[in-house]
Amino acid sequence: MVMENEVLSRILPARVTEGLKALSADKLTEIRLRSNRSVTVQYGGVFRYLSPGGLLSMPQQAVTVTQSDVEQTVLRACEKSLYAVNDRICAGFLTLSSGIRLGIAGETVFDGDKIRAVKNFAALNIRIPHEVKGCAATVLPMLKSGNTYHTTLVLSPPGAGKTTILRDIARQIGDAFPVRNVLIADERSELAASTFGTASLDVGQNTDVITGCTKAFAFERAIRSLRPDVMITDELTCEDDAFAVLGAAESGITVFASVHADSLDGMCKKPWIAPLIEAGAFTRYVLLSERHGVGTIEGVFNADFSLLAAGAP
Repeated sequence: MVMENEVLSRILPARVTEGLKALSADKLTEIRLRSNRSVTVQYGGVFRYLSPGGLLSMPQQAVTVTQSDVEQTVLRACEKSLYAVNDRICAGFLTLSSGIRLGIAGETVFDGDKIRAVKNFAALNIRIPHEVKGCAATVLPMLKSGNTYHTTLVLSPPGAGKTTILRDIARQIGDAFPVRNVLIADERSELAASTFGTASLDVGQNTDVITGCTKAFAFERAIRSLRPDVMITDELTCEDDAFAVLGAAESGITVFASVHADSLDGMCKKPWIAPLIEAGAFTRYVLLSERHGVGTIEGVFNADFSLLAAGAP
């Protein structure tokens, strides 16, 4: 967490970083700054208010931030060049070199139906990635298919460990023998946290990363030019994402992806996932939760949703 601590110290107001010093970096996953309100943190899977000496259950005596603090945090995060990262801000987030992601709320400026800018930043959700090497060790053998792997969809509510387990799957397959070429389509730079094209998180020796573009663009270019055996991407959110996965699967490439859902039924209700289910694109499903902490495996399921292996009791 050394790099993450350095980044947080560089971008956050001093009174916020002072309060964070009382916390264990391994348990800190989110920091929320809201204009003229108390700072909250997700710590050990639970939200608390941040005080100068640690955590509180109530907002009284908690650290507060102003709108200027929020805006200055964004400016420091983009090294005072808003113009250079305007497209990413318009998409709602900034990803920093260590994989820390700033979700941004503010006043949007439209030109027709296109967002041109975001101004008057009012709130930030700062998400801190955690490498948990080996977290996929129990589930990965159940995803094997002969000498390769099943195309797999990981589902969970937000913050329950989808990205972390996908990162470890990439690392384990990318380091395995016989060698398989792995491609990460890292639209938000969360899986690999690439800096100047180089992954700053461990995603495996034989893993390539395409970042900063749509999944559809990354999948198409990768299939044409990089010949991956395995493709990994996070958070399918629209039809274009789903069609990219379907095209790769139909090309004989193993795909690992994720979606926000708290159950198989919830997943099936997402209209962009239905065509993938109907086509039989995924032959394994992994359901995660936070029931026993982030990354709790609730179950591994076959293509017909029958239970292959139950998770934690």
